[in-house]
Amino acid sequence: MSLPTWAEQMKALGGVADNLIATWRPGGASPAETQDMNKLALSILAGGYLCRVYTDARRPVFMPLWNYAFNQGGPDPDYVYSTTEVDHGGVYEISGYRGTTRFVEITQQGFDMMSPADMSSGPVPATHDLDDLELGKDGSFRVLLSAERPDGHTGDWWRLEPTTRRLLMRKCACDWAGEQDARVAINRLDDPGADMSPAESARRFADLAAWVEGMIAFDMQLVRYYREHHGLNTLLRSKKIDEMGGLPKQVYYDGIHEIADDEALIIETELPRQCRYWQVLVADDRFCTVDWVNRQSSLNDAQARLDGDGRFRAVISRLDPGVPNWLDKADYPWGVIQLRWNHASDHPDPTIKKVPFADVRAHLPADTPLVTPAERAAALRTRREGAQLRRIW
Repeated sequence: MSLPTWAEQMKALGGVADNLIATWRPGGASPAETQDMNKLALSILAGGYLCRVYTDARRPVFMPLWNYAFNQGGPDPDYVYSTTEVDHGGVYEISGYRGTTRFVEITQQGFDMMSPADMSSGPVPATHDLDDLELGKDGSFRVLLSAERPDGHTGDWWRLEPTTRRLLMRKCACDWAGEQDARVAINRLDDPGADMSPAESARRFADLAAWVEGMIAFDMQLVRYYREHHGLNTLLRSKKIDEMGGLPKQVYYDGIHEIADDEALIIETELPRQCRYWQVLVADDRFCTVDWVNRQSSLNDAQARLDGDGRFRAVISRLDPGVPNWLDKADYPWGVIQLRWNHASDHPDPTIKKVPFADVRAHLPADTPLVTPAERAAALRTRREGAQLRRIW
């Protein structure tokens, strides 16, 4: 049997970035935009090797999916995402150490990531929380995942749903430097595994062009959906992410920011009476979260400052307004705003107000602290350090 050569596989990847640019900027892209798309396509190609070519349901390994290097799909900067393929007829053991992060959840997904449009086909089959398991004194755990509970098994067990094709793990940390990430392994027990055949490897390699184009194009379409259905400079409750594999007990608010350099948006909201975790971020118009390692483009409940009335207020702008809760949108002309309440007792609706940048402080409480350039630089160094201390691999 003849298999494709390296040159033939590379030829299939040749037009990927150009095709995406034609969709993203049909009127023509600037040199900087072209390089930005080239970099994004390359990063998703790298992720595609890990999560499409390397992955094997017979020899599963949780591989890095979305992070600051593979910045696609509006990653929550507080999450470390990883994924593996599974066979719904298999018997798997998931084991490891819980760590001290806010939570770790593993979601069963019923779609093939080669078909991003399938993500809107309905709710996820199931989501599991490590905190529901019996944990050892050292935080160790061991749980079986299978269609039926094995005879005689008295330990922890999760039902593997018949439609499940892969697992998505989210590790949430709010104090990036202070919390310890979970360490998680997965083994298949009913199949000793075998090397992937050359034909299967070649087929998965050949999938990479469609993987890159499909992933990025899907997110560009999603952003345009928000623009068309949520309007500009709004933040509305959305079930769209729920349909695509979002956490079932997490409520999302999505909107679009589009402001000039001399304007700002002020987000204001009450907080839920009880909430396991909450967060807000800004992303570009392809749903790439603005560089959260080097910019303060997101805030969580441990990073944000609450005002004296208990409300959360944040300022979205390109220029630094000198306030603690700045969300840096960088130089992108427009993009996404996203807020989430996780395991909340109630879901307050946030408001957004557009104001002149020069008048920001007039729309904030009088006791809002001033953040100097030196203080901002120090805060960003701390943020950058914490981001690197996360276990994204």
